[in-house]
Amino acid sequence: MNAEDLVIIFKKNMANLSKTERRRAIESVRDVIRAAMFDDAVGSTYEVECCPRCGSIAIVKKGKSKNGEQRYLCRDCGRTFGMGSERILGTSKLPKETWMAYAECFVLMLPLRECARRCHVCLKTAYTMRHRLIECLSAYSPSFKVERGCGCELDETYFPESFKGNHTKGSFTMPRASRHRGKQVHKRGLSREQICVMTGVNDSNETFFEVSGRGVLSRKRAMDVLRGRVMSGSVVATDKASAYVDVLAELEVAAHAAYDSKDRSEGTINRINTVHSLLDAFMEPFKGVSTKHLDAYLAWFKWCRTFMAADSGTAGRTVARQLANGVCRSRIRDMFNVLPPYMDYWVASAA
Repeated sequence: MNAEDLVIIFKKNMANLSKTERRRAIESVRDVIRAAMFDDAVGSTYEVECCPRCGSIAIVKKGKSKNGEQRYLCRDCGRTFGMGSERILGTSKLPKETWMAYAECFVLMLPLRECARRCHVCLKTAYTMRHRLIECLSAYSPSFKVERGCGCELDETYFPESFKGNHTKGSFTMPRASRHRGKQVHKRGLSREQICVMTGVNDSNETFFEVSGRGVLSRKRAMDVLRGRVMSGSVVATDKASAYVDVLAELEVAAHAAYDSKDRSEGTINRINTVHSLLDAFMEPFKGVSTKHLDAYLAWFKWCRTFMAADSGTAGRTVARQLANGVCRSRIRDMFNVLPPYMDYWVASAA
């Protein structure tokens, strides 16, 4: 039977169903299509190259599981593992069609409640799926490096510190009064209640986003972020932040141009400013992101800049392929009761 005959039979049978039965049939067929799309996107079977626990390449095949999946033995740590060890599909009880449906929501950047509704899971499950998917996909984003003779633009952007989340069941105590969606910071300027995110874009359009403490960027924090990313002999453009001057001189860059954001007569850092505008647009629908999860959302945005230049269908297949082969070591218990960073500021303020 070919595809055309299958469609004709399906249409005839659908016409004989009631409205409720037709809705159930559509949902079932949609799951079958998603599973088939997932298999097509994944392609050939993934070959295990090393032990997922110790990283050793001294592995040998050792039988098969009940479902026919190949098992392996690591001769260094002595543990056995399968194809799905430390991969989302291998450690999740959800079927691949549910993950494929969530991949579609992930590409569309839908709110958690809408993701839960479309995938027929609870809100907590939708939350853990998002963070596991971000961890898995972020490994595919290219690393940022500026070699000799290459150029880059550096700048900082700031987010209000946010303790967004449900704290009724945990041990966390709010160090200050709650704010409406984390927007109202009462101190003027770049106060210590603003979280600094260092950003950069190079000639290859690769970017980096690094959460770097509170308030105005310091020399030490700038050096911690740029060491290993900006090599000697590179050409760097920044804003007028004083922290960059000594740091870039110590890194032995070939040239450093500092531009005033308010005076455009001598030049601008338009590329990094464009990245900041896109980042603001990405963050806006979430109505504030908790500071403890800011790194994850920055990784999500970086992945989107890299892999979502094409249409959403192509991006969905990319997610499926990376999802099947990517590694996710976090467990559900690791995603809850995470303490916010930089709490020493509030401890010192209360003292």
